[in-house]
Amino acid sequence: MDKKEILEKNKKKKRNSLDEREQRVYSSSFGMGAVVVGILCLVFSIYKAFHRETFYEFVTIITAYLCTTFLYQYKNIRKPIYLIAGIGTGIAAVFCAVMFFWVHGL
Repeated sequence: MDKKEILEKNKKKKRNSLDEREQRVYSSSFGMGAVVVGILCLVFSIYKAFHRETFYEFVTIITAYLCTTFLYQYKNIRKPIYLIAGIGTGIAAVFCAVMFFWVHGL
């Protein structure tokens, strides 16, 4: 391959992919979205608790999110703590989902 071909190939690649800054912003946007979801779940859970209602659905959403995050981190980083946290939050998510359906008679 000559120099022109390499440069042209690199230009085509850059048009279709994110640069380092864009990747960082893209990744952090998911974190910000998770914070908003977490806050909303907390607010709705507190509201339901004050009205003496169960709020398993909100705990299920948060623990399922955390489970997915921890297992993804374990897959890529391979630290056992992420696996343990992923399994623990996964069990909590399943438990809360089952409780939600049990309480609502489904």
